[in-house]
Amino acid sequence: MKNNKIISISLIFAFWFLATAHYSQAALFIDDTYTTDKGHIWLEFCLDYYRDAEKEFDTEIGEDITKVNKEWDTSVYLSYGLANNWDVGITLPYQFLDDSGGKVNGFSDLAIESKYRFWEEEKILPSYAIYLDLKTDSGDEGKRLGTGKKEYCVNNIFTKNIKNNVYDLNLGYIFIEGRPDGIFFYAFDIARDLTDNLNLCAELYGETFLKEGLGENISIAALSLKYQINKILSVELGYGAGISKASPDYQISQKLTFSF
Repeated sequence: MKNNKIISISLIFAFWFLATAHYSQAALFIDDTYTTDKGHIWLEFCLDYYRDAEKEFDTEIGEDITKVNKEWDTSVYLSYGLANNWDVGITLPYQFLDDSGGKVNGFSDLAIESKYRFWEEEKILPSYAIYLDLKTDSGDEGKRLGTGKKEYCVNNIFTKNIKNNVYDLNLGYIFIEGRPDGIFFYAFDIARDLTDNLNLCAELYGETFLKEGLGENISIAALSLKYQINKILSVELGYGAGISKASPDYQISQKLTFSF
Protein backbone atom coordinates (compact mmCIF):
# COMPACT_ATOMS: atom_id res chain seq x y z
CA MET A 1 0.00 0.00 0.00
CA LYS A 2 2.96 2.37 0.46
CA ASN A 3 3.60 2.53 -3.28
CA ASN A 4 -0.10 3.06 -3.90
CA LYS A 5 -0.14 6.01 -1.51
CA ILE A 6 2.80 7.56 -3.34
CA ILE A 7 0.98 7.11 -6.66
CA SER A 8 -2.22 8.53 -5.18
CA ILE A 9 -0.39 11.63 -3.98
CA SER A 10 1.15 12.02 -7.43
CA LEU A 11 -2.29 11.87 -9.01
CA ILE A 12 -3.60 14.47 -6.60
CA PHE A 13 -0.73 16.77 -7.61
CA ALA A 14 -2.11 16.53 -11.15
CA PHE A 15 -4.93 18.75 -9.91
CA TRP A 16 -2.40 21.48 -9.27
CA PHE A 17 -1.06 21.17 -12.82
CA LEU A 18 -4.54 21.42 -14.31
CA ALA A 19 -5.61 24.29 -12.13
CA THR A 20 -2.54 26.34 -12.98
CA ALA A 21 -2.13 25.37 -16.63
CA HIS A 22 -10.18 23.19 -21.60
CA TYR A 23 -12.69 20.77 -21.28
CA SER A 24 -12.27 17.01 -21.21
CA GLN A 25 -14.80 14.23 -20.99
CA ALA A 26 -12.08 11.77 -20.04
CA ALA A 27 -12.92 10.31 -16.62
CA LEU A 28 -13.03 6.98 -14.80
CA PHE A 29 -15.72 7.67 -12.21
CA ILE A 30 -17.21 11.12 -12.59
CA ASP A 31 -20.06 12.14 -14.87
CA ASP A 32 -20.72 15.51 -16.50
CA THR A 33 -23.95 17.21 -17.56
CA TYR A 34 -23.49 16.29 -21.22
CA THR A 35 -26.33 14.21 -22.71
CA THR A 36 -26.53 12.36 -26.01
CA ASP A 37 -27.99 14.70 -28.64
CA LYS A 38 -31.57 14.14 -29.79
CA GLY A 39 -31.83 11.31 -32.29
CA HIS A 40 -28.18 10.32 -31.86
CA ILE A 41 -26.55 7.22 -30.39
CA TRP A 42 -23.63 6.93 -27.95
CA LEU A 43 -21.90 3.53 -27.81
CA GLU A 44 -19.10 2.61 -25.38
CA PHE A 45 -16.99 -0.53 -25.05
CA CYS A 46 -15.19 -0.59 -21.69
CA LEU A 47 -12.54 -2.79 -20.09
CA ASP A 48 -11.56 -2.30 -16.43
CA TYR A 49 -8.93 -4.25 -14.51
CA TYR A 50 -8.80 -4.18 -10.69
CA ARG A 51 -6.13 -5.65 -8.43
CA ASP A 52 -6.16 -5.78 -4.65
CA ALA A 53 -3.66 -7.53 -2.37
CA GLU A 54 -4.38 -7.98 1.34
CA LYS A 55 -2.39 -9.65 4.10
CA GLU A 56 -4.29 -12.19 6.17
CA PHE A 57 -3.11 -14.33 9.10
CA ASP A 58 -3.05 -18.02 8.24
CA THR A 59 -3.74 -20.06 11.40
CA GLU A 60 -2.33 -23.25 9.84
CA ILE A 61 1.15 -21.90 9.18
CA GLY A 62 1.06 -19.22 11.88
CA GLU A 63 2.07 -16.27 9.72
CA ASP A 64 0.67 -13.64 7.40
CA ILE A 65 0.04 -14.49 3.77
CA THR A 66 -0.81 -12.17 0.91
CA LYS A 67 -4.01 -12.87 -1.00
CA VAL A 68 -4.41 -11.23 -4.38
CA ASN A 69 -7.83 -10.56 -5.87
CA LYS A 70 -8.12 -9.76 -9.57
CA GLU A 71 -11.14 -8.64 -11.54
CA TRP A 72 -11.69 -7.85 -15.21
CA ASP A 73 -14.92 -6.02 -16.04
CA THR A 74 -16.04 -5.65 -19.63
CA SER A 75 -19.18 -3.73 -20.50
CA VAL A 76 -21.16 -2.29 -23.37
CA TYR A 77 -23.05 0.97 -22.83
CA LEU A 78 -25.63 2.26 -25.31
CA SER A 79 -27.55 5.52 -24.98
CA TYR A 80 -30.05 7.34 -27.18
CA GLY A 81 -30.97 11.02 -27.11
CA LEU A 82 -34.69 11.54 -26.55
CA ALA A 83 -34.12 15.31 -26.52
CA ASN A 84 -31.10 17.60 -26.62
CA ASN A 85 -31.04 17.53 -22.80
CA TRP A 86 -32.36 14.02 -22.08
CA ASP A 87 -31.06 10.56 -22.87
CA VAL A 88 -31.73 6.97 -21.85
CA GLY A 89 -29.27 4.10 -21.83
CA ILE A 90 -28.46 0.54 -20.87
CA THR A 91 -25.25 -1.10 -19.62
CA LEU A 92 -24.53 -4.80 -20.07
CA PRO A 93 -21.50 -5.99 -18.01
CA TYR A 94 -19.50 -9.20 -18.20
CA GLN A 95 -17.02 -10.09 -15.43
CA PHE A 96 -13.96 -12.30 -14.97
CA LEU A 97 -13.11 -12.91 -11.30
CA ASP A 98 -9.98 -14.48 -9.85
CA ASP A 99 -9.96 -14.40 -6.05
CA SER A 100 -10.04 -16.60 -2.96
CA GLY A 101 -13.34 -18.05 -4.15
CA GLY A 102 -11.74 -19.28 -7.37
CA LYS A 103 -12.06 -18.27 -11.00
CA VAL A 104 -15.45 -17.49 -12.49
CA ASN A 105 -16.88 -15.43 -15.33
CA GLY A 106 -20.28 -14.45 -16.66
CA PHE A 107 -22.78 -11.65 -17.10
CA SER A 108 -23.25 -9.37 -14.11
CA ASP A 109 -26.12 -7.05 -13.18
CA LEU A 110 -27.63 -5.15 -16.11
CA ALA A 111 -28.36 -1.45 -15.54
CA ILE A 112 -30.98 0.86 -17.07
CA GLU A 113 -30.06 4.55 -16.99
CA SER A 114 -31.31 8.04 -17.78
CA LYS A 115 -29.90 11.58 -17.51
CA TYR A 116 -31.77 14.88 -17.78
CA ARG A 117 -30.09 18.29 -17.88
CA PHE A 118 -32.31 20.88 -16.20
CA TRP A 119 -30.41 24.01 -17.19
CA GLU A 120 -27.34 25.14 -19.09
CA GLU A 121 -24.34 26.87 -17.58
CA GLU A 122 -24.69 30.60 -16.95
CA LYS A 123 -22.25 33.30 -15.92
CA ILE A 124 -22.22 32.22 -12.28
CA LEU A 125 -24.29 29.05 -12.10
CA PRO A 126 -22.96 25.70 -13.30
CA SER A 127 -25.05 23.51 -15.57
CA TYR A 128 -27.05 20.92 -13.65
CA ALA A 129 -28.28 17.44 -14.53
CA ILE A 130 -29.73 14.54 -12.63
CA TYR A 131 -28.84 10.95 -13.40
CA LEU A 132 -30.98 7.96 -12.41
CA ASP A 133 -30.34 4.28 -12.84
CA LEU A 134 -31.73 0.91 -11.85
CA LYS A 135 -29.16 -1.85 -11.43
CA THR A 136 -31.06 -5.10 -11.74
CA ASP A 137 -30.33 -8.37 -9.95
CA SER A 138 -29.83 -10.24 -13.22
CA GLY A 139 -26.33 -11.50 -12.31
CA ASP A 140 -25.68 -14.86 -10.68
CA GLU A 141 -25.14 -14.05 -7.00
CA GLY A 142 -24.06 -17.63 -6.30
CA LYS A 143 -21.09 -17.18 -8.65
CA ARG A 144 -20.30 -13.73 -7.17
CA LEU A 145 -21.34 -12.10 -10.46
CA GLY A 146 -24.02 -9.94 -8.89
CA THR A 147 -25.25 -8.65 -5.56
CA GLY A 148 -28.62 -10.38 -5.69
CA LYS A 149 -30.25 -7.04 -4.85
CA LYS A 150 -31.69 -4.25 -6.95
CA GLU A 151 -29.98 -0.88 -6.56
CA TYR A 152 -31.39 2.56 -7.34
CA CYS A 153 -28.94 5.40 -7.96
CA VAL A 154 -29.57 9.15 -7.90
CA ASN A 155 -26.68 11.41 -8.93
CA ASN A 156 -26.65 15.21 -8.90
CA ILE A 157 -24.21 16.51 -11.52
CA PHE A 158 -22.73 20.00 -11.76
CA THR A 159 -20.41 21.23 -14.53
CA LYS A 160 -18.71 24.64 -14.65
CA ASN A 161 -16.17 26.20 -17.04
CA ILE A 162 -13.68 28.52 -15.35
CA LYS A 163 -11.05 30.01 -17.65
CA ASN A 164 -9.27 27.09 -19.37
CA ASN A 165 -10.52 24.39 -17.01
CA VAL A 166 -13.78 22.53 -16.53
CA TYR A 167 -14.85 21.41 -13.07
CA ASP A 168 -17.34 18.62 -12.40
CA LEU A 169 -18.95 17.73 -9.09
CA ASN A 170 -21.07 14.63 -8.43
CA LEU A 171 -23.10 14.04 -5.27
CA GLY A 172 -25.21 10.91 -5.22
CA TYR A 173 -26.83 8.14 -3.24
CA ILE A 174 -27.43 4.46 -3.98
CA PHE A 175 -30.49 2.82 -2.41
CA ILE A 176 -29.96 -0.92 -1.94
CA GLU A 177 -32.87 -3.33 -1.77
CA GLY A 178 -33.20 -4.89 1.68
CA ARG A 179 -30.74 -2.54 3.42
CA PRO A 180 -31.74 0.19 5.89
CA ASP A 181 -28.91 2.38 4.63
CA GLY A 182 -27.31 2.89 1.23
CA ILE A 183 -24.13 4.28 -0.27
CA PHE A 184 -23.34 7.99 -0.41
CA PHE A 185 -20.83 8.80 -3.15
CA TYR A 186 -19.07 11.90 -4.38
CA ALA A 187 -16.59 12.82 -7.10
CA PHE A 188 -14.72 15.93 -8.18
CA ASP A 189 -12.53 16.55 -11.19
CA ILE A 190 -10.55 19.16 -13.09
CA ALA A 191 -10.32 18.69 -16.85
CA ARG A 192 -8.75 20.46 -19.82
CA ASP A 193 -7.72 20.05 -23.45
CA LEU A 194 -3.99 19.53 -23.91
CA THR A 195 -4.37 19.70 -27.72
CA ASP A 196 -7.31 19.85 -30.10
CA ASN A 197 -7.69 16.07 -29.81
CA LEU A 198 -6.10 15.12 -26.48
CA ASN A 199 -7.86 15.63 -23.14
CA LEU A 200 -6.67 15.15 -19.56
CA CYS A 201 -8.78 14.64 -16.44
CA ALA A 202 -7.71 14.34 -12.79
CA GLU A 203 -10.35 13.24 -10.32
CA LEU A 204 -11.09 12.12 -6.79
CA TYR A 205 -13.85 9.62 -6.01
CA GLY A 206 -15.25 8.36 -2.73
CA GLU A 207 -18.14 6.35 -1.33
CA THR A 208 -19.29 5.22 2.07
CA PHE A 209 -22.08 3.44 3.91
CA LEU A 210 -23.29 6.25 6.15
CA LYS A 211 -24.06 3.99 9.12
CA GLU A 212 -20.80 2.03 9.03
CA GLY A 213 -17.29 2.87 10.15
CA LEU A 214 -14.58 4.66 8.24
CA GLY A 215 -13.00 1.32 7.39
CA GLU A 216 -15.69 0.77 4.76
CA ASN A 217 -14.95 4.04 2.94
CA ILE A 218 -13.64 3.88 -0.60
CA SER A 219 -11.35 6.69 -1.77
CA ILE A 220 -9.62 6.71 -5.15
CA ALA A 221 -7.47 9.21 -7.05
CA ALA A 222 -7.44 8.82 -10.82
CA LEU A 223 -5.93 10.27 -13.96
CA SER A 224 -7.19 9.64 -17.50
CA LEU A 225 -6.41 10.65 -21.07
CA LYS A 226 -8.83 10.75 -23.97
CA TYR A 227 -7.87 11.01 -27.65
CA GLN A 228 -10.50 12.06 -30.20
CA ILE A 229 -9.57 10.17 -33.38
CA ASN A 230 -12.35 11.76 -35.44
CA LYS A 231 -15.88 13.09 -34.99
CA ILE A 232 -17.21 9.58 -34.42
CA LEU A 233 -14.49 7.65 -32.58
CA SER A 234 -12.46 8.30 -29.42
CA VAL A 235 -10.24 6.18 -27.16
CA GLU A 236 -9.55 6.62 -23.45
CA LEU A 237 -7.03 5.22 -20.98
CA GLY A 238 -7.09 5.78 -17.23
CA TYR A 239 -5.37 4.74 -14.02
CA GLY A 240 -6.85 4.85 -10.52
CA ALA A 241 -5.00 4.31 -7.23
CA GLY A 242 -6.68 3.38 -3.97
CA ILE A 243 -6.20 5.80 -1.06
CA SER A 244 -8.19 4.00 1.63
CA LYS A 245 -7.75 0.41 2.79
CA ALA A 246 -11.17 -0.65 1.47
CA SER A 247 -10.27 0.53 -2.05
CA PRO A 248 -8.67 -1.67 -4.71
CA ASP A 249 -4.89 -1.16 -4.86
CA TYR A 250 -5.19 0.05 -8.41
CA GLN A 251 -7.39 0.09 -11.47
CA ILE A 252 -6.58 0.32 -15.19
CA SER A 253 -9.40 1.31 -17.53
CA GLN A 254 -9.77 1.48 -21.30
CA LYS A 255 -12.71 2.78 -23.27
CA LEU A 256 -13.65 2.92 -26.96
CA THR A 257 -16.49 5.34 -27.78
CA PHE A 258 -18.57 5.77 -30.93
CA SER A 259 -20.93 8.75 -31.34
CA PHE A 260 -23.22 8.94 -34.34
